[in-house]
Parts: sequence; structure tokens; C-alpha cells
Amino acid sequence: MKKNILLLLIFFLSISLYANNTPEIDSLYKRLINVEDSLKAEVLNELSWELRNSEPEKSIDYSLEAVKFAEKHKDYENLIKAHSYIGVAYRILGNYSESTDYYYKGLALAKKYGVTEQEGYAYINIGNLHIYQGYYYNAIDNLNKAREIAEKLDHKRMLGYIHLNIGRAQMLRDDNPEALENFNKALEYRMEINQVSGQAVCYKYIGDIHYDLGENKIALENYNKSLSVVDKDSDKDLYANIHTMIAKVYLMEGNYRLSKENAEKSMKIADDVGAKLIIRDNFKVLSDIELETNSYKKASEYLNCLINYNDTLFSQQLSEKIFNLEYQIEKQKKQTEIDILNKDKRIRALELKRARTYNWGLLVILGLITIIFVYVLLSLKLRRKQNELLKNQKEELDNINKTKDKMFLIIGHDLRGPIGNLKSLIEMLLEDEEIIQNKNLLETFNIFMKSVQSVSDLLENLLLWAKSQRGEIVFSPENIRINSVINRNLQLFRTIADHKGIKLSIQMDDNFDVFGDKNMLLTVVRNIISNAIKYTSRGGTIDIKVEHDLKYNKVIIKDSGVGFDSKIAGQILDSKSFYTTSGTNNESGSGLGLLLSKEFVEKNGGKIWAESEPDKGATFYFTVPVSKM
Repeated sequence: MKKNILLLLIFFLSISLYANNTPEIDSLYKRLINVEDSLKAEVLNELSWELRNSEPEKSIDYSLEAVKFAEKHKDYENLIKAHSYIGVAYRILGNYSESTDYYYKGLALAKKYGVTEQEGYAYINIGNLHIYQGYYYNAIDNLNKAREIAEKLDHKRMLGYIHLNIGRAQMLRDDNPEALENFNKALEYRMEINQVSGQAVCYKYIGDIHYDLGENKIALENYNKSLSVVDKDSDKDLYANIHTMIAKVYLMEGNYRLSKENAEKSMKIADDVGAKLIIRDNFKVLSDIELETNSYKKASEYLNCLINYNDTLFSQQLSEKIFNLEYQIEKQKKQTEIDILNKDKRIRALELKRARTYNWGLLVILGLITIIFVYVLLSLKLRRKQNELLKNQKEELDNINKTKDKMFLIIGHDLRGPIGNLKSLIEMLLEDEEIIQNKNLLETFNIFMKSVQSVSDLLENLLLWAKSQRGEIVFSPENIRINSVINRNLQLFRTIADHKGIKLSIQMDDNFDVFGDKNMLLTVVRNIISNAIKYTSRGGTIDIKVEHDLKYNKVIIKDSGVGFDSKIAGQILDSKSFYTTSGTNNESGSGLGLLLSKEFVEKNGGKIWAESEPDKGATFYFTVPVSKM
């Protein structure tokens, strides 16, 4: 059956091709008869391309046949070409709607199957169509997309087409300098690949630009270059058009003899190929020549011919538009009938499918209900067990918390007193002259003092942290002087700092009143100074000062100690970790002090942060709201 259809196609092709008997078409016809089935899409596309200008309707038929063969043999390149050629034929027919549709189908196929070269040509076709429609900016946008592809492929032939069409769009929107630049680029590419016919087109458009600019001499030079390379037999339209433009140049220059010779030569060629627009332009040139030479009778004859030709062209264009409309209506009518038939089939199929789906749906729903019911029963049973387990775990956790609270009470009542007494005793011994004079004893008691101070600080922070976690610390803000808080801590740490040879200094020339909880602020300052002493080597310094603004007082405690990097800066004030390291004299710590400080500062409505670099000391800042008057 398929073989018979193909034979019929070849028979009709032979009849139609005989009427358009050119060497190229004869050659393609012979190839179509002898070529293998898998290669017929390629030959049909070539036939379509050859007939696009002379018989666009047949060109469409051949490309539609090419689509069938290309789909059958998965020849994606010729499948995309066929869509492009159909679009070209519809564009020549003036059916821009169908042309657009096929161009975009071709573009989608090129992207789907990864045929990059044809994707570039699809963008060129869309851009060219936009030029015919007068959408010059859209045209340039699509041509630039094609240029990106062509540059990646280093496809000089494609780049020649792109720059030529960009130049056309720019010329039509009166961007003559930019258009001229693109025509010259197109010419360079075509000369590089020796595309002679393409060079003729470029020279012609370059001449048109110079003609529009009134540069007749340069325009004439380019028209003559175009004549020297144009294929006079296969590109008669262009050949005739060049002579018409030369005639216009000579008319403008006042050389009526050469103008008339070129117009008449163009007229003869245009008559042979039926180039009606060129014939019309020649009538206009010839009528202008006769008017300039005072041959009014001949001028009148040419003008009448021009008017009649314009009427004929208008009627022909109108007829073509009416034909296209009728064609579209008939096509839509057939498509509607097909759609109705397809819808009826789909409706019947859907009704059968719906009945089956309904039955299966009932079974599935019943099954799901059963599964859900069983799942709910099992879940309820499991949840009861989990609730009982959670209840037991909660009771156990409550008991652990109560035990922990008792432990902290024991620590608070039973350890604070002895440690405080031990600390006072060591301070007294350190002031004894006999011990001061004995270096060994002095060093030993200094070590005792550091250890006791470390344990005292840890105990104090531990108790405060435990109370904080249990919510037992009451926040009692009041108007206080931050100076007294700092001085009280300095008195506490003066002895320890002196024994380590660290200089404590305070810079406060004024009294600074804040609104906060005194005990919390004492803890904050105590912990920061304690840390500064811990990480400052013998002979170092710790400077304390306060800065004031309208809303906050900022306390700054700067030491000359070992410092730390940005990573450690993020850890020491992170509530998720207890970061600590040994001091310069191997003092130990827990990391609780700074976490408590952060919590207490934020509870008082302020902020705390640190700045430091390794071996360059550290500076801690915290803010407290100014006192409320």
C-alpha cells in the first residue's frame, strides 16, 4: 500500500516537474526515483527548496511528504528542515500565521533532538519573518540568538546570513551606520567561504545604504561589484534589481541615457521572470526620465503603465489575501470536523474508562478503608504504650531533676563557705612577711591561690547557671552606677592580678548610671575580668573604660593576652557549647562564665561581643541601657 502511494507521488511529481523543467529540478526528480526509501526525505526537501519561489504550494506538499519519511526513519535533521521549508513557503505566500507556526515547531524539534545547527537556522527564519512583518526589534533579538549558536559552532555561512538579516532590519528602521557595518561583516564571511552568490547580495545592500545616504558614487561602485559576481542565470531577480538601482543612481546624477539603458535592461529581465515589483519600479524610473527630458507624452504613457501595474499588483495581492483566508477557513473547517470525530471517539473511550475506573475505584476505596481502620487500631494501641513509656520517663526525669537540685543545694551550702574561708586564709598568708621573703613558699601559696580562685569562680558560675536553668534567678533592675560594679570587681581581683604581675587600669572620668540588675552585672564584669587575667601573661595589662551615648553605656575590657581567632570568637559565646582552654599559667575553666555573661547582658536589654586576633590580645564589649530618670 505504501509503495503504491509513493509511486503515485512520483507520478504527480513528474507531471509538475515537467512544467518547471530546469536542470536542477530534473536532477532532483531522477534522484527521487532512484534513491533509497530512507533518503527520500532529503531529496523531497531539496525539491521543496527549489520550488519555494516559483510554486510555493507544491513546495509545501513536498516538505509535508518529507516530514513523513523523516519521521519514519528518525531522520531528525531533515524533519526539522522540512518544517523550516514549509514555513518559508507559507511566508512567500503571505500566510505569516502558518509560517510562524511551522518555524516554532522546527525550533522546538531542533532543541528536543539537539540539532544545534538547525536550531540556529530556525532562529534566522523567525527573525527574517519578523522583518517582513515589520517587527524589527524582535527580528534582531532572534537573530542574536542565532549568532550565539553560530559563533559556538564557528559556522561562517550561518554568520553571513545572520549579519545580512540584522543589517536588513537596521536599514528598514533607518539605522544606516549599524546596517552598513553588518552588511560588511556578512560580506567578509561570504568572501572567506567563497560564497559568490551571497557576495552579490551584500554588495547590493551596501549600495542601497550609500544610495539612501546620497553617496551615489560609492553606491554605483558597489552595484557594479554586485553585477560582477551575481549569477545572471539562476538569480535573475537580483540581477534585474541591481540594474534598477543603477538606473536610479544615474537618474539622480542626471545621466538620463545610462539611467534609461539600465531601466530598460532591468525591465526585459523582470518580464522574463515575472518580477512584478521590479517592473513597477522601472516604470517609475522611465516616467521620471521622460519628465526630466520634457517628453511628456512618453512620460504619460509610462505613468499610465505604472498606475495600471499598481492596480494589478494591488488586485493580485488582494486576491492572494482572499485566497489565503479561504484556504485558512477551509483548513479550519476540515480540522474542526476531524476534531469533532476525535472528540466523539474520546468521549466513548472516556465513558468506558470511567465505568472501569468507577468499579476499580470502589474496590480500592473499600481496601483503603479497611487498611486505614486496621492502621488506626494498631496506632492507638502503639500510642497507648508510648504514652505509658513517656509518663514513666517523665517521672524518672523529674526524680533526676530533684536529685540534681538537691546536689546543687549541697554544693551551695556546704562548699561555698569552706572555699571562701580557704581563699581568705591564703590571702592572709600571702601578706605575711615571712612568706613574702621565702620565694618557694610565696610561689607555692600563689599556686594555691590560683587553684582556689579557679574553684571559687567555677562554683559561683555553676550555681548561677543552675539557678538560671531552673528559672530561680529573679531579674530586679534598678538605677545603679556601673562605676561601683567595676570598682567592686577590681578590688576582688587586684591581689590576683598583682601576684601575676598584671596591671589593672580603669579610665572613667565621669559617673555612668545604668538601669539593670546589680548582681547580674557584677557577675558579667567578674567573669570577663577573670578571663582577661587568665589569658594574660605576666607583665601584661588590662584596661577598662566606659563609653556613653543616648541609649546605652558600653563597657570595654581590653587585655594584652594571647587573643583568639574568628572561629573561637564564634564559639565562646555560643550557648550550644562550653568552650574553654587553659590559661597562660595553666589555669583551668569551664566555659560557663561567658555563657552566663551573655545570658545576663541580654536579660538586661544589652548586647555582648568580642574582638580579637591571635597574640594581639582580646577586647570584650557589653552594653547596658542608661538609667531611667
